[in-house]
Amino acid sequence: MTISAISVVQYAIGPLNSKEEFWRQVAEHLQQAINDGSKLVVFPEYLTGTLLALSPVLNHYEACQFIDSFTNEYITTFQQFSKETGITILGGTHITKEGDSFVNAAFLFFPDGRYVQQNKVHLTPEERARWNLKPGNGFSVYDTAIGRVGILTCYDIEFPESARALADMGADIILCPSFTDEAHGYYRVRLCSQARAIENQIFVALSGLVGYMPHIPQIDSGYCQAGIFAPCDYPFPADGILALGETNESMIATGKIDMEMLKENRERGQVFPAKDRRPEVYAKYASTTTVTES
Repeated sequence: MTISAISVVQYAIGPLNSKEEFWRQVAEHLQQAINDGSKLVVFPEYLTGTLLALSPVLNHYEACQFIDSFTNEYITTFQQFSKETGITILGGTHITKEGDSFVNAAFLFFPDGRYVQQNKVHLTPEERARWNLKPGNGFSVYDTAIGRVGILTCYDIEFPESARALADMGADIILCPSFTDEAHGYYRVRLCSQARAIENQIFVALSGLVGYMPHIPQIDSGYCQAGIFAPCDYPFPADGILALGETNESMIATGKIDMEMLKENRERGQVFPAKDRRPEVYAKYASTTTVTES
């Protein structure tokens, strides 16, 4: 079967009475994905940041320590969810410690109990200054039951080279867990997600946080309209949208991807940006480009 359903989660941050309540909310989204027939579910960036609602106000280092204290529970619980449901789950991202530093890590869980970790490569100025996180230094692709996937977390999707690297490694689908706190950030990530789908002739699945936690300085609000995107070309819809949530609602959006249609697009679309690149031309200017670190 070449047609598979994917669900992207708009997870609502807000008050929590216990960690058990958090996991019940996660399980409810998974149940909806099961009802929709999904084979893969994408939770948002900083999913476990919601657990900060259980603590008093913390400084940023303390917040990282607090979230990291749930690492073992986070991994074992999502492993169990994936095994029980038979669904591949991108468990959003989770702050965890590596050496003397913290990383913003996406974890992909497989029904056979395996999991892989992809650290966010491009950190926002706020993540560098407030969270003091360490960036990742590479990308990988992973085979799943529905296709080969790569992971670009939020800001990572705003760099065309990131998606190009994954496409060159054979990715058919990019999973993009995100956290944006207002419309400007959301539309940067959303429009870049659609651009990456066009440029590389791939699918992109975008999830995000919604809601409010005004008393938590690290994650005080979320703005998102999750979606699943294809190239804006034959045989897909003209706007490239396969599924789209309702802005800032707690929900999942589910859409179907068809690998045969993707193959048809790559072979008989109107344009072939994945093939028609001119790297020999771009290379002329690589050495003349100056990057200034602010």
